[in-house]
This record gives sequence, structure tokens and C-alpha cells, in this order.
Amino acid sequence: MTLPGGGGVTLPGGGGVTLPGGGGVTLPGGGGVTLPLSGCSFGWLHLAPLPDALRALAEHGFSSLELTTAPPHLSAPGAGPYERRELARLLDELELRVTSVNPSFADINLISTNPEFRELSERQLIANIELAADLGAQYVVVIPGRRHALAPAPDEAARAVLDQGLTRLLARAEPLGVTIALENSPYGYLGRASDLAEIAARWDSPWLRLTYDVANALAIEDPAEGVRRVSPYLALAHVSDTWRDKWAHTAAGTAEVDFGGFARALTEIGFTGPTVYELVDGVDPEPRMPAGLAALAASGWAP
Repeated sequence: MTLPGGGGVTLPGGGGVTLPGGGGVTLPGGGGVTLPLSGCSFGWLHLAPLPDALRALAEHGFSSLELTTAPPHLSAPGAGPYERRELARLLDELELRVTSVNPSFADINLISTNPEFRELSERQLIANIELAADLGAQYVVVIPGRRHALAPAPDEAARAVLDQGLTRLLARAEPLGVTIALENSPYGYLGRASDLAEIAARWDSPWLRLTYDVANALAIEDPAEGVRRVSPYLALAHVSDTWRDKWAHTAAGTAEVDFGGFARALTEIGFTGPTVYELVDGVDPEPRMPAGLAALAASGWAP
């Protein structure tokens, strides 16, 4: 049976239910809820061209992905109408849907103390918002920023600067129907769920939601408790494996993340949005994809 909202899901042995907006699927025989899993092109950055990454994701059964807009794969400001149409054509050919756009944040910093860097960061993110709209993506993932580890900007000042940047981003995102999804940061600023929840509650805007990354959280807090805390505002979840004393985004099932506990927390809060498998560690992700997907399937995720 297919409910209003579009695309079907094929389950082992046939049957199943499609929920509106890509929600969870009840398995035949009452086998629990399957959390929808999206791929991510980030892992192929510097290892293979973007088209190869997209083809690999499609071959591994993904129908949706988070698109990493970082050179040499793709630069949102530099992608003109021809490039965007060609990318859209390839996505259609592969039957892939872009759920979110993420420029990665090696250089972008919304709370930089340098006004020129802040302005450039905002321009980069606005270009990503426009690209997301062109590709039909609902979300742009945004890391709030980072402060100097030895001489951090005062918290009150950093929050004020962040608010100014978000004001400008949302002014562009809302008319285009794109939602900003702030992500818990591994860079020492707004890394806790409570930090993000406070910002989302204060803004109280349907166009500002949250991404919760289990690998970014593990060294800071219990990810299951963290995701419960952000539940009213959660738009996206990110999963990959990591260690408590060594930050990584490595293959699921090879480090210390309790994926079962995180999946249970998502199910308990009624989360039906996309979970992105963000495998990116400088090693070719494709040979490890089957084992990682099997580890995630054991906890309830499936493309």
C-alpha cells in the first residue's frame, strides 16, 4: 500500500508501506521500523570524480544522497546553468534524489572574527542554497562555525555574529523553499545538542532545523541522549563510525559507535527523516560499502 507522498519502497519478500515524506517502513510480519538511509558523495572527494561517486551510490542501492559541494567535485558558486542541468540529468538517469547539500566546512566559518572571511562564507552558503533549490534538495547543512582554540571570541559576541549570518541565509532560503539544517560541530563550538536546541528554539522557524551527527557527538555526549534533546527540531541524522578519543567518519561497525542505541533513540522520538551514511576517511568507500550497510541494517537502516 502506498500512502500520499510519493515513491514506493520494495522490501524483501515484497509488500510494505510507504509513508509520506520518505518516512519509516513497517516490515512484513511486524519486524520493526526501517529507518530510511541516504548516501553521501563526500567519501569520494579527491579519490574519484563526482559522476563516479554518484554511480557507485546508485549501484549500492541508494535512491537519495547528501551532495558534498566541495572542489574538485563541485563548487556551488562556480556551477553555472549548463553544469547544473548536466548534474540534474545524471541524477535523473541514476534515479538519485538530492535530499541535502553540504559544502563541508574546512574553509567556511560564519563566526570568523575577520569580516571579509565571514562575508565570503555567507556568499558561499547562499550559493549552496540556490544550488539546493535548483536540484530540488530540501536542506542545506550548515556548521555554525569555529573559534580560535587559544583565544576564543566571547560566546555572546559569537552568538550575535552567528545570528546576523543566519538572518541573511534565511532571507534567501525561505523564498526558495530550502531549510537550513545546523549541524553539531566537531570544531569546539556548539557541539552539544543543548547548544543547537537553544538556537532552534530561539529562532522558532520552520526554515531553521538541525542535523545531528553521531560521530561528531560521541566524544562530547551520549548520542542517543543528544538526539532526544534535539528531537523537536531534527531534520537530518548523520551516521558513521568513530572512536571516543579519535574523531573519524569511518565505516560503520569498525569503531565505537552504538548504532543500535542511536537507532532506537531515533525510533522513540518518531524520526522519519533521512539518515545520511557519511563515510569519509580518505580511503575508497566503495569496497567497504556492503559491510557498512550490513552493520547499519542490523540496527534498522536501509537505503
